[in-house]
Amino acid sequence: MNKMLFTAAIAVAMTLSQGAFAEEQASGHHAGHEMGHSQHEANETVKNSVSGTGIIHRVSRFKHKINLTHAPIPALNWPEMRMDLEVAEGVELKDLKPGEEISFELELGGDKVYRIIRIEKIVAH
Repeated sequence: MNKMLFTAAIAVAMTLSQGAFAEEQASGHHAGHEMGHSQHEANETVKNSVSGTGIIHRVSRFKHKINLTHAPIPALNWPEMRMDLEVAEGVELKDLKPGEEISFELELGGDKVYRIIRIEKIVAH
């Protein structure tokens, strides 16, 4: 009889401790998830606007795009590459020519597309 009570007491204790452990794990996981989400939002804020430099290959005023080779952009983990970049409305393209070196600022739009929001020619000294 004592052995049966002892076994039952152990079983109850194990069940209760597993419930407490599961609750602790769940709340710990939730807290970590919230922290991760906040960190993700902070990273998105940082990545919302970034600067770069590049050499223009082609300007399409009609499509409002520039084809260029840009230097690495570490904030976006982009290596040096040649690509087309969309240009935001209101950014003037008429004075830009192939071969010119520029600095530019990119901003991430609500559609998750980076667009050039500022362009400045780099003048050699």
